[in-house]
Amino acid sequence: MPCRRTSSALLALVLPALILGDAQADTAPKDASLYVDCRGARTSAPTVILESGLFGTSADWDRVLDDLAKDGRVCAYDRAGLGRSPPRAGGEDVEAIDRELNGLLETMGETRPVILVGHSNGALYVEGFAALWPKKVAGLVYVNGVNSNDLDYPPLIADLKHERGLANLAATAGKLGLGSVIAWAINAGSGLKGDAARRKREMLSHADQLKVGRNEDRAMIPGLSAVRALGGAPATIPTVVIVGAPDPKTPLAKAWRAAGLALARRARTSWMLDADGATHTSPLARDRAHVAAAVRWLRSMPSAGARAETDRP
Repeated sequence: MPCRRTSSALLALVLPALILGDAQADTAPKDASLYVDCRGARTSAPTVILESGLFGTSADWDRVLDDLAKDGRVCAYDRAGLGRSPPRAGGEDVEAIDRELNGLLETMGETRPVILVGHSNGALYVEGFAALWPKKVAGLVYVNGVNSNDLDYPPLIADLKHERGLANLAATAGKLGLGSVIAWAINAGSGLKGDAARRKREMLSHADQLKVGRNEDRAMIPGLSAVRALGGAPATIPTVVIVGAPDPKTPLAKAWRAAGLALARRARTSWMLDADGATHTSPLARDRAHVAAAVRWLRSMPSAGARAETDRP
């Protein structure tokens, strides 16, 4: 699901804050390596890779990382141009970002299939990755996620278009030196603490990184069609779909759940996990037990990842 929850905060804060200035912190490293935060020891279970959503970084997963590391290796990373990763050299479409992730896994020496967990817009990246390299994926978890089935639900496309407007607003505010305002609005209620909260604020205070987020969002709706054209994630990959909303009875919440249910039904082995009462981001903090349960279930499966016969080129 997109970040519509931030709309009132952004609209209320950006215009009054025009009188404020903002120092922009340059957090990108000088080398060409994507920043990765890995925790936990390697075990016989698949490594878990966490993919953040719009305007997200590895910092978003700080508390989930600690939970999942108790049972094996888990890694979250910053996409190129975001957080502590260097600027992006290629495009911002879904397949380009998936190819960045594929290169990162090779650099990390991940030769076995991994479990991919995607939150919000990041869920489309994990679906696309599974469509491109099914043999490299042991399982999929979509957390309040965007997926190619959203094309069949006009209210969801309208919601994503609304999100695009907010992303444009955030990038414009950053250009005007109001990144700190955006950082406060988006980071409010995230549940992050300490270094993770500081890293998140740094990213959201940087005009160039807000622009990258805006550009990623512009590629999201076209990305739905691109992933559908690839066939989506193969039915052979075990899948968990986590959906939650403060009021699951609203028409929009029902539409998001229906799209998620279609995704779960497409997989031969799946679990539809309702997190009623959760906010869009609380499965990364307060309600993160749902993510831990999903990963435990996938890690327990035998011969994970050896289900697809061929990769796509």
